[in-house]
Amino acid sequence: MSDRSSRDGANEIVLAGGGITARFDGQRLRLVQGATTWTVPVRALRAAELTPDGDVRVDLSGDPGAARHGLGAGVSIPTRNAHAARAFTESLQRALATTTAVPDGHALVLVDTRQPSMSPRALRGLMIGVAAVAYAAVLLLIGQYGAGDTGPVILAFGWLGPGGLGLLYFCWVRLIRDLVVLRRRGITVSGRSEGTVRGFGGNVFYFRQLSFRTADGRDLARVESRGSVGGITTGVGRVDVTYDPLDPSRATGPLTVNHVGWTLVLVICGLVATLFWAVGLYVALTG
Repeated sequence: MSDRSSRDGANEIVLAGGGITARFDGQRLRLVQGATTWTVPVRALRAAELTPDGDVRVDLSGDPGAARHGLGAGVSIPTRNAHAARAFTESLQRALATTTAVPDGHALVLVDTRQPSMSPRALRGLMIGVAAVAYAAVLLLIGQYGAGDTGPVILAFGWLGPGGLGLLYFCWVRLIRDLVVLRRRGITVSGRSEGTVRGFGGNVFYFRQLSFRTADGRDLARVESRGSVGGITTGVGRVDVTYDPLDPSRATGPLTVNHVGWTLVLVICGLVATLFWAVGLYVALTG
């Protein structure tokens, strides 16, 4: 169970169990199971209680015989966390104590069923995986059946291309792209660095934890900087923060020599690997 802010700013209490995630913001109970979401206003509820087994039982008002939402008379949320179950139930009961239930709560239940879809990141990963497998199969076939020395040469140099291109893609996505966006449309304010966290590459990349207030008065705390610092940097103190007004969680401190230097090293390694791959492929195919 956890407390978090909903999209409209209301505080939510969350309980998950038995494949169901329940969220309650004081006015609406949202139940999510798979691709289906039920939204139930408080006035559609009759009661909320803990069962002897420790589950949270929520009953709707009215006759369940005419219900078409699929919940029946109500829903039980199994959980092994007794404290979470009690807190969730008490939150519902407090809301019910100040709300008059309607005669037919089933009519107020909204059901939203969405077709399962793959996220853009997952789809991109799947496409890269399929391309890598296909490329590996081609390399193995050429290495096995290629004429003369063509097969071994392509098999030897063939892995440099994906490796180099992958490194260049990583540099763009993780080290360069966000800084380009922030340089183009970022807003700079005074903030504070609360320390650093270690990123990838062992002791090469550390990222500041930034706390700042946006120009429109929104406070953000411990936002990970998109620009890195060296391992010897303490990362605590006042610092200028540049953030994206369209997504304030994308922010960075001042650009450092560490970030620029290591980014250049990785980009050069990616370019060299790609160049060796292209030259080796050209020599093998042209004889």
